[in-house]
Amino acid sequence: MEKKKKALKLLRVILLVLGLLLTAYSCVLLSINNFNLGNILPGLLGLPLLIYGIFAPWLNAWFSHGIGKAVKWVFIIGYLFLIGVFTVSGIMMGTAANAVPPENADAVLVLGAALKGKEPSDTLARRLDTAIEYAQRNPEAVIVASGGQGPQEDIPEAHAMRDYLVSHGIGESRILVEDQSRSTHQNFTNSKKILDERFGEGNYSTVFVTNDYHILRGYLNAQSVGMTDVHGLAWRTLVYTAPPSYMRESLALLATYVFGADVT
Repeated sequence: MEKKKKALKLLRVILLVLGLLLTAYSCVLLSINNFNLGNILPGLLGLPLLIYGIFAPWLNAWFSHGIGKAVKWVFIIGYLFLIGVFTVSGIMMGTAANAVPPENADAVLVLGAALKGKEPSDTLARRLDTAIEYAQRNPEAVIVASGGQGPQEDIPEAHAMRDYLVSHGIGESRILVEDQSRSTHQNFTNSKKILDERFGEGNYSTVFVTNDYHILRGYLNAQSVGMTDVHGLAWRTLVYTAPPSYMRESLALLATYVFGADVT
């Protein structure tokens, strides 16, 4: 009995600290980035742990029978399921991100990300920098800036992307603007229409640029809209934003496999 009490006390401390760290992590992310699922997800996962750590003596008694026992197992199974999804998805996403694209693609498709007012966020700027490096090595390629206007943005992402590319030495005549997309699936659907008009359907190769965690879902969406000669070029996500980004993307990837690419 004494060993059980010590184990429960240790578990309480571990979950309390973990819950506090996850909740604080979300607060930090939200203070420097836009409000989105990835930034609040650590807090959503940490808050129940924090509550348990604070109220463990009362909750343990409730968890020991009836509805409380069922709720306890729902949380345990739920957290184990999420850990499994995050682990398997992370391995799959990492594998996809390590693929090396060809150097002579006809088009470079840059997938949009959040703006800060009218300016690219750090994530979007780094995607654009990656695309610029590739475009400089492949001067014949056109660049598709793809992204609509989000609820916290003053202009469509594609317009800010075009301006950034031009300011960094990319000729405006090389840039094709797709400013209606609100999802990854729409990025590829709308961009394919533009590229089909430019080159003819199926007569071009495409390298799409996005974060490492997003490459796999990019492939799935590209294939779902009929883009065959398509390759991913990954920008490596910053360490401090990688955990929530991979967690959020794991859920999006799960939804893609369950419900189809057109929902993401």
